Amino acid sequence: MDFIKDEAIVLRKSPAGDYDLSITVYLRKYGKENIYIPKGQLLKSPFLHATEPFTWFKGIFTKRREKFFIKEIDKSRALGILISKEKDRFETAYFITELFNRYVIFPDEKVFILLKKSIYYLTQEIDTEVFKLNFLAKLIFLSGIFPEVDVCVRCGKMITEKTYKMFSIPEGGTVCKNCSKSKSYIQYCDIKNLRELKIVNFKNLNKLKIKNVGKLHHLLLEYLSKNY
Repeated sequence: MDFIKDEAIVLRKSPAGDYDLSITVYLRKYGKENIYIPKGQLLKSPFLHATEPFTWFKGIFTKRREKFFIKEIDKSRALGILISKEKDRFETAYFITELFNRYVIFPDEKVFILLKKSIYYLTQEIDTEVFKLNFLAKLIFLSGIFPEVDVCVRCGKMITEKTYKMFSIPEGGTVCKNCSKSKSYIQYCDIKNLRELKIVNFKNLNKLKIKNVGKLHHLLLEYLSKNY
């Protein structure tokens, strides 16, 4: 039997029969795992406080036959309690965890840190629509598939307000006026926002001035679905 020290963030929980519980977590070292908790639904369960979605905890796990079990929990923080007090924040947290469940499979410590920071900052005063857009951009960037927004994907010409023509999802980025005559619903100001979202940290997120949040959100969701 292997004993493993790690951190986990709860993405989802579901009952297993009348008494047991199954939770989906993302571990800092091991990535996404399903953890079975015998009698986890009972009030006397020592792990009950750490099984709600959006909860971070640190502890010791055991691994038997390629399955993870919780042996003990050293620290935990149930951020879901604070997040669920406001509908917009709860919906944003749900969006983040659903996106995570759909696209993140392999272990990646940087992605774990992104998720941990995102859930933490959701407890503060934020613009939830910009927050979702930021998470999308950061997840795409950390996955190594962020679109090219500095040069033309066809000829390599530097993209400026004067040279920009369109954004191509199939080609993965910006196209200059010399390479295309097609119209684009993504404006140059949107391209500048994508550049900013790639590097902005969480504490400065509210300082961003994003004109077309909904448009960029739709663009990145479509881009992620076709390029991941």
